[in-house]
Amino acid sequence: MIDIHSHLLPLVDDGSASIESSIRRLKDAQNSGVTDIILTPHYKSGYRKTPQELREIFSKFNEEKIKQNVSVNLYLGNEILYGKNTRKTLKEQNVLTLNGTKFVLIEFDYFNVTDVTEVVYGLVRDGFTPIVAHVERYSYVSIGDIAEMKNLGGLIQVNASSFVGECSLRLKRRVKKLFKEDLVDFVASDEHVDRKNNLQLAKDYVTKKFGSETATRVFVENAKKIIGQA
Repeated sequence: MIDIHSHLLPLVDDGSASIESSIRRLKDAQNSGVTDIILTPHYKSGYRKTPQELREIFSKFNEEKIKQNVSVNLYLGNEILYGKNTRKTLKEQNVLTLNGTKFVLIEFDYFNVTDVTEVVYGLVRDGFTPIVAHVERYSYVSIGDIAEMKNLGGLIQVNASSFVGECSLRLKRRVKKLFKEDLVDFVASDEHVDRKNNLQLAKDYVTKKFGSETATRVFVENAKKIIGQA
């Protein structure tokens, strides 16, 4: 499995407070069948390290991972909270895309209503491929909005924790609807050290409910384009 959304890069956001805890989580992910992880620290108020700072931290962390005999391949990006300056910041390369590609992981405010289709349209026009993070969490975004974002060239990511483990019935129903409408492109962990990585449990669920072809697509194949394996 390939995890495109994870907060295990230590000491950069609310994901992990130590290298040791991050290494433990990498080992757990590896044991559960994860082969590749894109580390996506937050880019929003309070968490705005520069690309250079993140690359330096990432390089040291990757070295430690090798010393600890962890074989999971690591890549770097940001989870970007969309704001009025996001497009400008991306164009000026002051925030990270996923693995240096044109794929961009975008999240939206949970409470302030955002015209998400307009945002996706603008990012696509700028030459990026926006991946909307944990789309199921935005209560003001309809299934129709999500379909429109895909029609415009955006991609859709849902969290494993939204439909397996200790999740709400509302989120589980919403994710199930997205799968039935064939709107999901990626399932990711959005892992923090205080949150479980439910990817294998989620893959088993998707395989049972929607078939092995769908599971392979959303847990492996689509993500290969981001990490250069497709």
